[in-house]
Amino acid sequence: MVNDEEEECDVCRVGDDDDEGGGKEIKFDRDSFSRLLRRASLAEAKMYEKMSYLGNLAYCIPDIKPENLLKRHGLYFVTSSIERREMAMRTEKNHVPPEDQEAESTIAKDELEGNEQEDAGYRISASSAYQIAASAASYLHLHTKSILPLNSSKADASEDSCEGDDKTIEPINTMNPDVASFMATTDSMTAVVAAKEEVKQAVADDLNSTRSSPCEWFISDDNQGTRFFVIQGSETLASWQANLLFEPVLFEGLDVLVHRGIYEAAKGMYEQMLPEVRAHLKSHGRGATFRFTGHSLGGSLSLLLNLMLKIRGEVPASSLLPVITFGAPSIMCGGDRLLRKLGLPRSHVQAITMHRDIVPRAFSCNYPNHVAELLKAINANFRNHPCLNNQKLLYAPMGELLILQPDEKFSPHHHLLPSGSGLYFLNCPLSDTSDAEKQLRTAQIVFLNSPHPLEILRDRSAYGSEGTIQRDHDMNSYFKSIRNVIRLELNRIRKARRQHRRKFWLSILSPSGNDASILVGRPVGSMNMAQNQFNFAGILQTGGESLKRFGRLVASQHMHLLVVLLFPARAAGTWLLAVFVFLGCLYAKCEKTSTYQSYGEILHSTQNCEDHNQPTNNLAMPLI
Repeated sequence: MVNDEEEECDVCRVGDDDDEGGGKEIKFDRDSFSRLLRRASLAEAKMYEKMSYLGNLAYCIPDIKPENLLKRHGLYFVTSSIERREMAMRTEKNHVPPEDQEAESTIAKDELEGNEQEDAGYRISASSAYQIAASAASYLHLHTKSILPLNSSKADASEDSCEGDDKTIEPINTMNPDVASFMATTDSMTAVVAAKEEVKQAVADDLNSTRSSPCEWFISDDNQGTRFFVIQGSETLASWQANLLFEPVLFEGLDVLVHRGIYEAAKGMYEQMLPEVRAHLKSHGRGATFRFTGHSLGGSLSLLLNLMLKIRGEVPASSLLPVITFGAPSIMCGGDRLLRKLGLPRSHVQAITMHRDIVPRAFSCNYPNHVAELLKAINANFRNHPCLNNQKLLYAPMGELLILQPDEKFSPHHHLLPSGSGLYFLNCPLSDTSDAEKQLRTAQIVFLNSPHPLEILRDRSAYGSEGTIQRDHDMNSYFKSIRNVIRLELNRIRKARRQHRRKFWLSILSPSGNDASILVGRPVGSMNMAQNQFNFAGILQTGGESLKRFGRLVASQHMHLLVVLLFPARAAGTWLLAVFVFLGCLYAKCEKTSTYQSYGEILHSTQNCEDHNQPTNNLAMPLI
């Protein structure tokens, strides 16, 4: 069984010995890596901007204003995990008689006293050790603002000392904060990985709960029958319990390994969201579609929930739109193989990663040999783990990888990416050969190891609210960076359109003949339109029909036109130079009819001006 998994695990085969050095010998520089990149179109970027906006809202669900959500993105707020939890609490409270409430409070008091007696006898419950470890990691995450960049040990000592009235109290613990945080995190990880099965199962049972969620979420609908499920990232103790329980287990009874803690959390959230899925299917039938998105841990949960709906037969594949994640860690070994087995394309998973975000690299970077051996020694589930055995990584990336590079003023550019901000798909060339596929997988591994997470963590300035870890992973950073990409693309398109219009009009406003001249900046050639040579000066020779044709040309381009025609004076005396100014599009357009003033009407208007003895210098007349 293990051998079959190793043979089928696509990413784990990168660098096998039977490939003459394998993928590890493939070298990438900016030029070779850029050839594997495809810039996201404007429509794609706008869709990702919408998802990043929703991902941002997931961190402030109580402050969501439905009217603003509808006005900005045309979405109707449906419900959230907070609303569901409050409703469940009210329901339970209304159904419990007062005497039962007193009985429950008495039982809870007795349990509390019993726990105090156990603590007095130094007896710890099965999940207490794990909760302590997760609490340490959660505390470090929630208090990053207090772990500021450390520039000198003297500054640390001065900040730790407390001045009283006439004396200074020396700190009891003078350990450097970054050393303390590293030790706490390392001890937490080791405690979780080496914990006994009953401890991990107790935590798994807590995560697999229908009453609470490790991450908050909300649901919204659009007018096209799509229901959006948006999940936030790690913010609570429960979310860190899910993060730290990262040993591999089978996913849905299939031969695919998955991150245990996130999978257990997804099981509980699945039961919470299933009624909303079924309600949407009932109201929209075959036209119902579902979009899952989330940031960090929320992105990984979105992926599992989406696949579980398909595997368990609740939703057909045609109703599941691609999952879009932001800064989410990889959590599967054999994920691409699972997509093929389910009949889903690789594009069903679209993982957007900031160019230097540490979280997507956490499980997909190359682990040092001593770390891999330690994991195998203290946890049996890692000993036959294909990704760890073959590539020294915990979980392989799956689906399509999108790389987001922000403005250089915000974060330094990545050495493998083109200069300037952009959003890129990392994909294979058109060729479907195994060499192209191997090149893509190797490119993914190279990118996820540069910079390596350990390289980022060695930088003391990376920690804290102003550090690079927070900057390159924050959901708001994703949102702002995608908006900047869109703004630059719109500016580029406007500039290209202006250049096109300039060339277009210079090409058709070409003077010819002796009866008319057109004032333009410089002479240009005539324009070939529908294989027929169209020259503006010909309007004066062919009459009203040509003028109509020219009006339709202007209308088709949706542009404004200013043209000055100079007619030579007759030898009879005081004939004026008639100046015709074409304003607007030379047409009045409605849904069914369009009218154009004929050439004969123009001549008639000119005659009227002559009869009324208008000034002889020049005359400007609008044609509507």
